[in-house]
This record gives sequence, C-alpha cells and structure tokens, in this order.
Amino acid sequence: MCKENKAKLDQWVMELAHYLESEHGLEWKVALQKAHLTRKLLGLMGTSAVRFTYVKKDGTLREARGTLCRELSSEFAAYEYVRSADEVVWPRATFTYWDLDREAFRSFSAMQLKEIE
Repeated sequence: MCKENKAKLDQWVMELAHYLESEHGLEWKVALQKAHLTRKLLGLMGTSAVRFTYVKKDGTLREARGTLCRELSSEFAAYEYVRSADEVVWPRATFTYWDLDREAFRSFSAMQLKEIE
C-alpha cells in the first residue's frame, strides 16, 4: 500500500475512533479498537466474502456474511443504485454491505461490530 493511502486510512481510523468516543461515550481505547476492526472488515469485504457478527438495533446478535465486491453476487452485480434527492444521509459510523445470504443491502454500526470470523 502506498504511503499516501495508508496515511488516509490511518486518518480515517482516528476520525472514526474520535466520533465513537465523543458521540457514543466510548473510552478511547475501545473506540480505537472498534475503528480498527471496522477498517479491517471493510478492507476484507472489498475483495471477498466475510463472516462477521454485530448487534442489531433490537439488541439481537446478527451473524452475517457480506461483501462490497460486486463480482461475488449476480444480484449485487445487477443492482443499480439511484440516489433520491430527499435521501437521508446515514450517520458516519454506519456502513452498508451486500448480504450474501439475503441478497440485499444491510447496514451495521461500527459501535455494534463484535467480531470478524
């Protein structure tokens, strides 16, 4: 990875950790761990299918198999996203992924990410 990209990713991790600390009241060490775990997950999903676990809004544990790589799903490859003018912007600690078991978009909060298998 080139130094410029690594620096941008490192900055992104620090910004996410700061957001988790300031907006969600996490201790710095915990916020930084969650930010690094989120970065790792998004990096892996960019090239492959990944199993991971997070807590859903209703408090239940969700074991997911997701990706950000269109080539892994014909449904995802065929999906054409069109943003509406009045679309709500997600909080910046929420990330969308393609769920390979349900063949649909899902999202998780970095705050609720538990582990990567």
